[in-house]
Amino acid sequence: MSTSVRWLIAQRSLELALHAGGAGLERPIDSAVSSELLTAAEWMVGGEVLLTTGLRLTDDPAEQQRYVRSLDEVGVAALGFGVGLGFDAIPQAMISAADDVGLPLFEVPLHIPFSAITRALLDQIAAGRSARLVSATRAQPRMTRAAVARGPAAVVGELADAIERRVLLLDANHAEVASSPAPPDPNDLARVRALVARDPASAGAVFVADDVTFMVTRIGSATRTFGFLGVVGAPLDEVNRMLVGHATSLLAIEYAKPQEVRREMALLQTDVLGSALDGVVGPTALRVLRRAASPDDAVRAVVFTFAGDADAERGQARLTDELERRWRPVFVHRAGTEVATLLRGDDPVDVAIGLLSVLATAATVRGGIGPPVRLADAAETPDAAAVATSVTQARLACRSAAVGQLVDLDDAQSLLAVDPVRQALADNHDRRLAPILDHDRLQGTALHRSLLAYLEANGNWGSAATALGVHRHTLRSRIERVEDMLAIDLADARTRAELLLMMLGADA
Repeated sequence: MSTSVRWLIAQRSLELALHAGGAGLERPIDSAVSSELLTAAEWMVGGEVLLTTGLRLTDDPAEQQRYVRSLDEVGVAALGFGVGLGFDAIPQAMISAADDVGLPLFEVPLHIPFSAITRALLDQIAAGRSARLVSATRAQPRMTRAAVARGPAAVVGELADAIERRVLLLDANHAEVASSPAPPDPNDLARVRALVARDPASAGAVFVADDVTFMVTRIGSATRTFGFLGVVGAPLDEVNRMLVGHATSLLAIEYAKPQEVRREMALLQTDVLGSALDGVVGPTALRVLRRAASPDDAVRAVVFTFAGDADAERGQARLTDELERRWRPVFVHRAGTEVATLLRGDDPVDVAIGLLSVLATAATVRGGIGPPVRLADAAETPDAAAVATSVTQARLACRSAAVGQLVDLDDAQSLLAVDPVRQALADNHDRRLAPILDHDRLQGTALHRSLLAYLEANGNWGSAATALGVHRHTLRSRIERVEDMLAIDLADARTRAELLLMMLGADA
C-alpha cells in the first residue's frame, strides 16, 4: 500500500497545515526532496514531496503560479512551503494555482525541520515496502500450491489477487487459457494479443494507453514458447514484478513437465474421472477434480461419441493432446465409442465446440455438453453425484446431436433437460417397449439397441448398421421384428419421433 499525501498531512507531530490542492490528497509519495531552485521541476521525475522556503521566489504572482504549475506538470505529489524565512505566509497566488491544478500545498512551521518530514516519509515508505515484501513472500507459496493442486488457471487467480491487477494467460497461438478476474475484458484481451503479436519471441513488452499499463511476459524454455502472461492495470513496482516473475516460472515448469510425468498425471486424472462417473468421490479425488474446476468450484462435462471404437481411441489421444496444448488439465475417459472430458464450470459452449472441431477433422463425431455442477458444498463435503449428473446430461445432449454438431440442452431449453419430462418419457418407455425389452433380456438379442440406432440415424440403414457393426440386412430383419412385436409402422414420422424421445429420456 503506497504512502499518500493524506497520510503525511495527518501526522500531528509534524504540524503541517494544508492550504490548497485538497483534490490531490490521495497522490502517492515515493520520496522527499528539498530545493530552492526556481527550476526545481526540471530535476523531478514524479511522486516527490518538494520542500522549499521560497528564498528565490520573487513577489511576482505570475512567477509564483508558473512555479506551482511546473511542479504539477512533472507529477510532483505535493509542495511543502516553509514559512518564516523567505515568506511569513504562503503567497495567495501559489494557493490559487495549487487549487486550480489539485496539487496539495501545505505549510511547514518554522520550528519543524525539513529533515523531520523526510525521515517520517522514508520510514513510512520503508514500512510499506517491507509489508509488501512480507505479503509477496506469502503469495509465492500460495501460487506454488495452486500450481500443484489446481494448475495454471489457479496460478493466474492467485497472481491477480496478489498484485490487484487483471491477469491473462494465452497459449502459444494467442488463445485465452485463463483470466482473473473472469471473464476477460474483450478490449484488454485484444490489447494484450496485439502486444504479443509485435514480437512473439521477445521476453516481455510494455504498452501504456489511457493511463493503463499493458505488460506481457513470454512463458517458455530456451527457444520454445509455451504461452504469454499479460498484466493489465497500474504500473508494477519491484515487488509486483517479482511476483509476476514467480508466476511465469511456475507456469513454464507446469507446461514443461517431462512427458512421463504428464502421462502419469493424465492417467491419474482419468482414473479419478472414471470413479466420479461411478459416484465415488472422496476428499483425495475432490482435490484432483478441482484441477478442472472454475473459481466457484464448478465443472461441466462434455461427451463425444464416435462412429467406432478405433475412432474413439484415436479421438481420446487427440483430445488429450489438444487439452495439453490449451494448458488444460487432462480429464479424458473413454468407454467404447464414447469419450468424456471435464471443462471449467464457467467455460462457454464455444470451448466445447472448438474441441469438437478439432476432433471432427479426423473422425465422424458428435458432442454434447452438460450443465455446470459444484464439486462440494460449503462444508467441503464432496458431491459424489455431481460429475455423473453433468456427464449424464452431456450424454443425453450428445445423443440428440447430429454428426459434427454439439448440443447444449440447457441452453436450448430442451424438454429433455427437464427432470419431470425425462421421468415421464422413461416411464412410457418401459411400458411401451416392454415386449422388446423382455425379448432382449430373455433371448440375448439386441432389438432395443438396434431400434435406437435406427431412430438416431433418422431411418438411414447404412449409418445405423455401421454404428451397430452389423450388415444392413441384419438390421432390416431386426427392425421388421420390432414393428411386429410393437404393432407399429416406423415409416410414420410421428411414431419415430415419439419412440426416439422415449428412448432418449430413458437413456438419461
